[in-house]
Amino acid sequence: MNIVVSENLQALAKKLKKYAPLYIVGGYIRNSLLGITPSDVDLASKLTPERLSEILAGSKFEVKEISKKLGTITIRCGKEVWEHTTFRRDNYDNTGRHIPKNVDFVEDVREDAKRRDFTINAIYYNILKDEIVDVYSGVYDLQRKIIRCVETPSYVFKSDGLRILRMVRFACELDFKIDRATLNMARKMSYRLNDIVGTRKYSELMNIINSPTKYSISKKNADMRGLNYLNFLHAWPFLYVHSTSVKYKLSKKSTQDIKFYALLIDIINSVNPDCIEFYLKFLLGQDGFMLPKANIENITKIICGYFDALNKMNNKKYFFKYFNYFPKISELLKIKSKYLYGKYYFFDYYIKKHKIPINIKDLNIKGDDLKKIKELSPKKYSNVLNDLLDKVFDGLSNDKDTLLKEVLDGVRNNLY
Repeated sequence: MNIVVSENLQALAKKLKKYAPLYIVGGYIRNSLLGITPSDVDLASKLTPERLSEILAGSKFEVKEISKKLGTITIRCGKEVWEHTTFRRDNYDNTGRHIPKNVDFVEDVREDAKRRDFTINAIYYNILKDEIVDVYSGVYDLQRKIIRCVETPSYVFKSDGLRILRMVRFACELDFKIDRATLNMARKMSYRLNDIVGTRKYSELMNIINSPTKYSISKKNADMRGLNYLNFLHAWPFLYVHSTSVKYKLSKKSTQDIKFYALLIDIINSVNPDCIEFYLKFLLGQDGFMLPKANIENITKIICGYFDALNKMNNKKYFFKYFNYFPKISELLKIKSKYLYGKYYFFDYYIKKHKIPINIKDLNIKGDDLKKIKELSPKKYSNVLNDLLDKVFDGLSNDKDTLLKEVLDGVRNNLY
């Protein structure tokens, strides 16, 4: 059995021996059995946070409470940190909100296993006995490369709608198939995703998109497999997309670093919104995935820059607006149209080679310089600087004296 347990973790298990067996559960055991280098260690036992705090008081093991309600703490020993959760029974309401309404602490590992999602994540390892406890035949499902619910799929997905996306993620990352009964019930119950907060859905969607890079066993096309699952499950309406399916024309050709942008473009083409900028604000904002404002602005510029290039926006106007975002936009354009990519790429190259000012900050004149011109109202500074930028872009020398003379001439001719 290839399950590596550190000396500190062995010492912890020995310290708790007379009170309760200590188990490792979840991804660490699953990945160890698959030959994947495991990472975070999740621990479980019948011991409550209060009892563990009492037992470990004054020892080298430091306890910190995470959630008293869920019975979760962290235990630190030197640089090692483990998360421990007391055996429990989760009681959900009828919303599928991911977080239990309340829990009952229990003493039986088998009872704790019932609250898990899939059989491959419900394998327990008794540290001191070097023994697997496998209530739902998860080891067998690992061998068959199958994702299957621990209990009836309707019960599992009713308890927590996010498990539908987790199911897809695990299938993609591990290159597993999804049990037919599990998959079909997930399709029937995809509406349960409505109850999940946008940030969690976004996180799982990004995990699916990035699944090819997760493990050494992950396949290059794992992300597209996952996105096709989302179409089959009719999950998109519950991910804020006004369509039951998305045509992945750009996504399937894109590299990993622009996959999310390509997906957004495919979504927009499948939905055909009246206003792309407004739709992105809805999809990514507080009514959708709840991304930070700065992220939304950055993503919106890239997507709008792509579509404005397709609409053949004037070169000067285009680069005034999208110059800082063009590296990502160009990667998307390269997939869609080599002609448009070449056209805008040449202009981008020309701007950089000749160091043509593209932002007001690149001008060799500032607002303070304009104060010297008493006839010019401060209210007009912004318009004047934008006008100068436009002229410098067209060939006017970016020299302070030249720029000041241009402003003075404009003032004399009542242009400002």
